[in-house]
Amino acid sequence: MNQQFQGWAIVAAELEKQASAQQLIAEREGESSARLNQGQRASLRALAERIGNHGVVIADEVGMGKTRIAVELARAVKVAGGRVAILVPPGLGYQWQTELKDGGIESPPILRSLLGYLSAWEAETHTEQKPWFAQSALIISHTFTNWRLGQAAQSWRWSLLPEIYARWRAAIEGRLPRGYHGYRELDDTWVRRAAQSITGAIPERSNHPGRTLLAELMDAISWPQPMNAVEYSRDGLFRDWLERIVGLGLGSFELVIIDEAHKSRGTDSGLSRLLDSVILPSDSCRRLALTATPVELDVSQWQQTLNRIGLPASLQQSTIQPAITAYAQAVNDLRAHWRSSPKVRETYQVAAARFERALSPFLLRRDKREDADVLRYQQHSGTQGRAYRNTQVEIAIETKGLPSHWREAICATEAMSLVSRQSENPEAKRLRLTLGNGHGIADLMAQTVQETLEPAAVEIQISAVNPVEAKRQARVQWWLNVARNAFAEDQDGLFGHPAILAAVEAIEEAAGAGEKTLVFGRFTQPMRALVGLLNAREMLRRLEDGRHWPQTKVHGERNGAIEANEWPAVLAAHRQLNSSIDLATLDAALQRQYDKQSRRRDLFRGQLTDLLERGLQAIGANKRQLSMFGFLFRAAHTTAIEKSDDKHPVATFARAIADLIGEVETDQEPSLVASAFCQLIDAAGDQDSEDVDGEKDDPGAERWESLVEQLHQEYARPEGGFARLMYGGTAQASRRMLQLAFNRQNSFPRVLVAQSMVGREGLNLHLACRTVVLMHPEWNPGVVEQQIGRVDRVGSHWSRQLNAAISEGARGLDLPRIDVRPVIFKGTYDEHNWNVLQQRWDDLRAQLHGEVIAPQLANEYPEYSSLAGALSLNAPNFSPNRSD
Repeated sequence: MNQQFQGWAIVAAELEKQASAQQLIAEREGESSARLNQGQRASLRALAERIGNHGVVIADEVGMGKTRIAVELARAVKVAGGRVAILVPPGLGYQWQTELKDGGIESPPILRSLLGYLSAWEAETHTEQKPWFAQSALIISHTFTNWRLGQAAQSWRWSLLPEIYARWRAAIEGRLPRGYHGYRELDDTWVRRAAQSITGAIPERSNHPGRTLLAELMDAISWPQPMNAVEYSRDGLFRDWLERIVGLGLGSFELVIIDEAHKSRGTDSGLSRLLDSVILPSDSCRRLALTATPVELDVSQWQQTLNRIGLPASLQQSTIQPAITAYAQAVNDLRAHWRSSPKVRETYQVAAARFERALSPFLLRRDKREDADVLRYQQHSGTQGRAYRNTQVEIAIETKGLPSHWREAICATEAMSLVSRQSENPEAKRLRLTLGNGHGIADLMAQTVQETLEPAAVEIQISAVNPVEAKRQARVQWWLNVARNAFAEDQDGLFGHPAILAAVEAIEEAAGAGEKTLVFGRFTQPMRALVGLLNAREMLRRLEDGRHWPQTKVHGERNGAIEANEWPAVLAAHRQLNSSIDLATLDAALQRQYDKQSRRRDLFRGQLTDLLERGLQAIGANKRQLSMFGFLFRAAHTTAIEKSDDKHPVATFARAIADLIGEVETDQEPSLVASAFCQLIDAAGDQDSEDVDGEKDDPGAERWESLVEQLHQEYARPEGGFARLMYGGTAQASRRMLQLAFNRQNSFPRVLVAQSMVGREGLNLHLACRTVVLMHPEWNPGVVEQQIGRVDRVGSHWSRQLNAAISEGARGLDLPRIDVRPVIFKGTYDEHNWNVLQQRWDDLRAQLHGEVIAPQLANEYPEYSSLAGALSLNAPNFSPNRSD
C-alpha cells in the first residue's frame, strides 16, 4: 500500500512518449503495424492535457478502440508508480485481461466475489498470488458487491470487518478487544490472514487514506457491535463499513477506469456502491469513464455521466448544465425553423459553441466518420456520412400480402384499441401492442389450440358492471374472440408468424451468401420460435443435399407438447419448404448421416491428447490450461472410450474442439487444436456471477469436473446449432463459448439470436459477422447503437472484406456494407415504435455527433443543402482530431 506515485506530469509525459512512438511506427511501417491508430494517438495526447486536472469521459462511438486508449493510460500510471482499478460489467473481464496483457500489464483474474477476494489469502505465503493491495492493476466486476449477507450468512462473509477492527485496536492499544477469543465466528483462517496482511501493510504516513479510514472506523463503531451478523444485510448499519474495509484490502488507487460507465446509473447500483464505498482513492486519484452512450434518452443523463468522473456538483450546476439545457432547446428550435429563421440559426450557433466549451475539458469523442475504414469506404464509394451502414433496407411485413386469418387478427386488434379502455383490459392491450413482434400473440395461439372459448365466462365478466360498460366490454370480448378464432385453423402457430418468417428469409439469404447473422430481440417466445424454425429448416435442407447435420434424432414427441419439443418446428419447416424428406423415417435418416462421420470422429478422439501435447508446447499454454490438460490426459489413459460414450471427457473435448475448428482433418495441425482447447478452458472458466454459498476450498479436481460438466452441457445439446439463443437464462460460461464460436468463420452457430439486455454491450461479435437483424427494435437509440456496435468494431469482418474488395477493384455499390435490418410489421404498433426510435436517434446524433439536421431531412430540401452544411460545421465537436 506504500506505493510512491510520481505525479500526473510523469503520466502525461509517458502518454506523449507512447503516442510519438506509435506515430513513428505508423510512418515507417504503415498504419496497420501500429498498435494505436491515428485517432487513438490523438486521444492519448488529449488525455495528457486533461487527466492531471480532473476526470475524463471517453465517449468514442462503439467499436473504435476506447479500451486500448484506457490501457495505455493505465500503463502510463503504472510507469509513474501508481495503481489502477478497472471496473467492468459482468462477462468482460477476460477481454480486459487480454488487452492489458497486450499492453504490457499483468493483472490477476477479475475480482467477482467475496470468495474470490479472500482466496488471495488462501495460502500462508503468497506464492500463487500477491495480496490485492500489492497488485499494480486490478479488474473488478460491477457486480462485486452483490453479497448475500445477514444473520443466516456464513460468518466468513462478514467477519473481515470485526477482524480488522480487532487487529487495528491491537496495533493501537497493544491488545485485542475484550472477548475477542470467545467468538467462534472469527475462527476463519483466510479472514484472519487477510486482516493481518491488510493492517500490517498500512503505511506510517498519517495522511495515507487507509490510515484515515481506520481512524474513522474506530470513532464510528464500538466493540462488540460489529459481531452483529444481521447488520450486514443490504440496509444494515455495517454494510457500508464492510464494503469500505474490503476496499481497504484492495489498496488505494491513482486511476479508476469505469467501463460501460452509462450502466447502473442509480445511486444504489452495484457500480455506484463500488465507486462510493469500495474503491479507496488516493489524494491525487482520477477517474476515466468509458461509454459510447453518455446520454441515451434525455440530456439530464449528462449529469449522471459526469458524476461518474467525480465532477463537483457545483461546477455542473453553475456552468455545464445550463449549457446543456440551452443547447438541447436550440436543437429543437433549429429542426423546426432551420430553413426560415436566421435568428434561430444564430441562437443555435451560440448555444453550440457554449455547449462545446463547457464539455470539452471533460469529454473526448471520436465518431465513425473519423474511422480509417469508414473514410476508405467513402473514398471508394463516393458517399458521405454513415453510408457504410446499410440501415434503409427494412424487413417489412405488409398487411395486404398476409393470409386472411392474419388480416382478420390485425383488424380485430385495431378495433379493440377503439372500443376498449386498455388499462381495464390488459389482455386486449397486450395483444395490440405486441401483435407485430409475436410476444402477445403466442399466448393467444396457445389458448386457441388448447381450449375452446367459454361464453359463460364472458357473461360473468360483464355482469358486475353497469349496462353501458357491459356493452363496451362485450364489444371488446367480441373482437378478442375474433382475434382468437382467426388462428383456430393455423397449423404453424408462432412458427408461421409473418415477422418470424420474414426474419427467417432475410437470415437465410445472408447465410446463403456465406455470412453469419446477429439477431437482437426482447421477447423470449418469438426468439425461441425463430431459433427452432431456423434449425429445422437447415436440417431438412442438409438432409436433402446429403450434407452433415450434427444430430441423430428429432427430440420430443410428434404430437406432444410444444415445450422442449423440436417436432412443431420441424413440421412447420416441412410445410414451408415443401420438403421431400419422409417425416416417418426422419430419425433413421438423421442417424445414418451422423454415423457416416463416426470414423473421422473416432480418429480425432484417438489423436486428441497427442495433438494437444504437441500443440500446447508450441503455443506456450499457461499453467491453468496445462493443469486441465493433465486431467484430460489421465482420463484418456485410465478409462476406455466406447464409441457410443459421448460423456467421456475425451469425447466431450473432441466434440467441442471440432465444433470450433469447423471441420477436423486427418492430419490436423496440433497448434490449431491446442489453441481451440485453450480458448475453451478460458471461456468455461470465465464466469461472472454473484457470490455463491459453499465451501471455500476449490481443488483442481473439482475445477476439472465442473469444466467437463459445463462443456458437456454446451456441446452435447440435442439441437443442431445452426442458430443459437443467448438470453438471461444462458449460463455465463455458455455465453463465452457462444461468443467464441460465433467469432469463427466456419463454425456453428451461423446465427446468434441474443436477448437485448444480454448481448448488447461489451461483447465482441465482429470477427465473422457484418449483418444485424433487429427483430424487436428498441425504444432507446443508445441501446440500438450498442447492438450495432457488436459487429461495427475495429478489425471487424466488414473492414477485412472492405479492404479485400478495394484491392480487387470494387467500387461504389459493389463494396460491402454493414447490414442493419429492422423487422417492421406495417400497420401495427411496431411501425410506430420504429418511427419514434428514429426520431430519438436524431436527438442522440445531435447530442453526440453534431448531426442536428438529419440527413434524410436535409435530402428533402436539396435547395438548402449549403445551409445544412454550414450548420453542421457549427456543431459541437469533441474529437481530439479537431482543428481549432
